[in-house]
Amino acid sequence: ATLAQDSVLPRVGPMLLLRPGQAAAALTRVGRAGAQAGRLDQVRHIRAGFFQEDADYIDPEAPLLAERMNARWRHMDDPILQAGVLERNNVGMGMLVLNRPQGLDLGTINDTYKRLRNLEVNSLKRFVGLTGSEPGPFCMGIDPRELLLAATSALQTGRLPRFSRALLWHQQELAHLVADYRKPLVCQISGSARNSGAALACLANFSGVYTDSEVVVDACLDGLVPDGGMTYVLGRLPWHIGEYLALTGKPVKAVDLVYAGLARHYIAPDALPFMELTAEKHLEVSETDSRALLYEHSLPLPDGMRDGKEQRGMSEEGTSLPRKDVPLIARAFGASKDDRIEGLQAIVKELRRMSEERDTYTRKFAEECLSQMQKASPLALHCTVRLVRTARLMQEGQSTPHGEHSTLTEILREELRVQQRLLCSQDALLRLHARCLGREPPRSDRDITEVQRDELDVLFKPDGEAQFTVAERSEISLSSHPRLRRYHPDFNPATGMDHDPAWAAAEVKRWSPDLFRDEREQAVKNLLDGRDPSRYGLSRWVRVDRP
Repeated sequence: ATLAQDSVLPRVGPMLLLRPGQAAAALTRVGRAGAQAGRLDQVRHIRAGFFQEDADYIDPEAPLLAERMNARWRHMDDPILQAGVLERNNVGMGMLVLNRPQGLDLGTINDTYKRLRNLEVNSLKRFVGLTGSEPGPFCMGIDPRELLLAATSALQTGRLPRFSRALLWHQQELAHLVADYRKPLVCQISGSARNSGAALACLANFSGVYTDSEVVVDACLDGLVPDGGMTYVLGRLPWHIGEYLALTGKPVKAVDLVYAGLARHYIAPDALPFMELTAEKHLEVSETDSRALLYEHSLPLPDGMRDGKEQRGMSEEGTSLPRKDVPLIARAFGASKDDRIEGLQAIVKELRRMSEERDTYTRKFAEECLSQMQKASPLALHCTVRLVRTARLMQEGQSTPHGEHSTLTEILREELRVQQRLLCSQDALLRLHARCLGREPPRSDRDITEVQRDELDVLFKPDGEAQFTVAERSEISLSSHPRLRRYHPDFNPATGMDHDPAWAAAEVKRWSPDLFRDEREQAVKNLLDGRDPSRYGLSRWVRVDRP
């Protein structure tokens, strides 16, 4: 509503009804009013109300009553929500939230391992939840800056520093813990997940996805191989989808993750908070019935892997893996499926043959795959094919899928050995540098098939260094009560202890979030060589030169 002042002429009535003297006075008043209106810019508006259609309308409830950022997980053990891992516990359930969107570092991995281990032996926790902070991503794997620091230090000294070796080793142990978890581990992929970060969710025994979930395996673009047990996951996928995803870096989204075999359940994000509210009831039933109650949160699986309505790449909403691509994937990436050494040459040869066929869809599929593979490191592509196919062959005849001496442990050992050696290459250094700067990876000078077998054998050959192993872990927590200790499976009558104090002290030190922190800071300082750290995003303070 508006209110106008001095903008309307005075009402003088019909002029024919006025006497000559009255008409002259009226005209005089009209002239004065018009002059005064001109001096006041004719119209002055006063705002007396607001409407939602107005351009400058502000909803008073929006800033006052709107939900805070990350409101779902705001009641955690860290009041300012800045810790790398957030935890919230109640009777019957423990909840962990990964809160480092840029990726994992050694402190975050150690903290996550300790928290998962403590919840595993807690007799009052029937199941554990694992997810990412809102609005995501879930987990991007190891922070690319940590990998770049490792590659740069290795280029100078010829060997990975201790903190980088511990980072890769502990990541493999965390993956083994997730895959071999003795309780239901409800893992919700909230947002995007990459490489080893996606492996954490795919290895969980109760993995869930929803419409915003996405898995990307693009380690070959960085000159590295998928680690953290990701080759184990890719090796068990049907129709050779594992080789397809690892070599092309194609993302798989939403319900297609379940159809492809990367996840097991279709779960809404609101299921985890609801599980927290009803977790206490799980203690009133048996463990078998408790697992059955978790399955009630799994939603009916909608249609997935549908074919696009238009040309290739323009598929229907929510379809990241069209059904028409599956026979093409099996044909191209299943070429010489039992050949782990020359497997990539057979795949490339089949794709090039398909790119010359008359069928437009087949030709475009092959061209897109070859184009994506040309962006990756040739050596990393060959290593990835060998790891994935080795994992598939080992899982076909496995007798103990998990445990300390299992197929997964052997695959994690192979991943770690190859990853440590690839990080010492200049190709990985340049590609990781481009990743951290948000640039396209540099193209290789040689063709993806121009990799000699001797180059691969050097990367896979065991050396004299310590091999990756996993120590046995107990399912019962330690006790300070002298009588309860006797019921622990590791109780030693000679010492009266249920654990080795020296070994326990070493484990506490090894899984400390501050492990090798001083060495890492010294390595960063040596690389800066006296330069201003604020120019590289390493300080919140900016150095100002004096005038």
